[in-house]
This record gives sequence, structure tokens and C-alpha cells, in this order.
Amino acid sequence: MTYPQDLMEQTPRWDNCYPIWFYRNRPANASKDANILYLHWHEHFEIIDMQYGKALFLIDSQPYEVEAGDLLFVPSGALHVGYSTADEEMEYVAIVFNAALLRVVPPDLVYERHILPFLDGRAHIPVKLLANDELAAPYRNLIRGSTTEFEQKQPAYELVIKHNFQLLFTRLSRQFLADKFAAKPAPKRHSESFKPLIQYLESHIAEPLTVEKAARMVNLNPYHFCKTFKRLTGRTFIDYINWLRIQEADRLLRETEWTVSEISERIGCGNANYFTKLYKKYKQYPPSEARRRLSSQ
Repeated sequence: MTYPQDLMEQTPRWDNCYPIWFYRNRPANASKDANILYLHWHEHFEIIDMQYGKALFLIDSQPYEVEAGDLLFVPSGALHVGYSTADEEMEYVAIVFNAALLRVVPPDLVYERHILPFLDGRAHIPVKLLANDELAAPYRNLIRGSTTEFEQKQPAYELVIKHNFQLLFTRLSRQFLADKFAAKPAPKRHSESFKPLIQYLESHIAEPLTVEKAARMVNLNPYHFCKTFKRLTGRTFIDYINWLRIQEADRLLRETEWTVSEISERIGCGNANYFTKLYKKYKQYPPSEARRRLSSQ
């Protein structure tokens, strides 16, 4: 289903290398029928964890009444809105994340069998899981544990959250993935032919590589190559190369005394100003700040 662009929510303020954000919402006006979530949609997935109070969420026009402990899984692209259903205080946590958070590069057969069907729309999680459903307790624990990690930001909290979400979708797969997906892997979809390309990109970061040349390496035309690459990695081809370069630049900033210009040249950016702009896009701060943060630890 296609919805108007003016209802599309902008990408959250996350790091493109770590596409997940947690929003704790305590509506000031939680009186009965008050709007607590404006009407919108986005390409990302969303989980709504009801902390306390009562509400009604409409997801693609389907109503879901929720109270403390209930979980809602909002599919990618679904139009959704929320209203309070009682004259009482309420709070919910909305977790918005991109499928790229769960991508495995290069893909493996276990991932393609158990996780990929949820991400590409072939399999669906029930939208609502009740608080009194004992089977939902492990999901709630993983989600709330991740919320705590995000808010407290202890060292390596990002890894804990990513691990929790991999485990969350693994458990969801066990309970909700239809036998037709679990019994056999998803269609090959060029994943094997893309593995050498991914390895090549990782070992030749500084070398220029056009879309046309990369497409020839996997025997696809550029159009189908770009679509397949995005589906497999969660990123466009250019975005993936830039991401690899910034990851390597971050390592060099931490482990060497090289100047920004030297690192820029080393990863194939050439122009130091362009490198700084690109680094800020992915890390939200300039390369100089990375070293200041390292020295302050």
C-alpha cells in the first residue's frame, strides 16, 4: 500500500552504521481520546512497548487496544497513529530500527532461512503480543533490556542491543516463522555470487570501483545489481563502500598517528574536506572529535 509523502516520517537521528533509536514517550495530555502519536509512516520497523496507561493504536486502519506490558510490532511502511483511551497518565517506548541492523554480510544460509523472511516481507510477526502471554515474556525482556542499555549507554551498549535484537528475531522465528520458510532456505538470490564481491570491497577499500564494473563481477546488469545489493546488505552500493571506508578510517584514527589528510588518502577519499564531511555523515562528529574522545578515555 502507498501512502502520501507528507505523512512519511523523516529518518531518525541515528548513526547510519547503527540504525536504531529508542523514544520514551510520556504524553503531557493523556486524557481520553487525546492524540498521543501523530499519523505517519516510515520505511523502518517499529516496536511499541506499553509501559503504563491505556491506548488505542491504528496500524494500517486495524485497531489495537493496549495496556501495560503489551507489545506492538509495526511493519515497515505501515500507516499508524495512537490515542489515549483513559483519563490517566501513560508512557510507552517506541523503538524504530532499520532492517540493516539485522543484516549479516555476507549473508549465510541460517540467516536467510530464519531472519530474512521477516525483513523482506515474506513472513510476518503478529502485530500485538499481550502482557499476560507467557510466550511473550522473553521478547519483552530483550526489548526492555535493550531500552535500558540505550538509555544508560554503558561501554559497548551498542553491541548488547544488536545482540539482543538478533536474539529477539531468532526467538520470533522459532515461534512464528511458517514451516514453509523454516523447512528450506530462501531462494539463493545471488547471495553466493556476491560473497567474493563483498570480500573484494573489504580488501580494496581505497580502490575506485564503479557500479558497472561491480555488476559485471556478479554477472548482472547495473539495475538488477543495485536492487540485489541493497536487498542483501541493507545499503546502496555507494553507501556500503563509504561505510567500509569510514569504518577503516575510524580504526586508523584510533590506532595510528596519521593526519586526517593521510587517512583520507589511505581510504581512497583523496580530498580531506570531503573525507571530513563523509565522516561526520556516518559518525555525527568530525574526525578530530574522534581522537579527542579517545584521549579522554
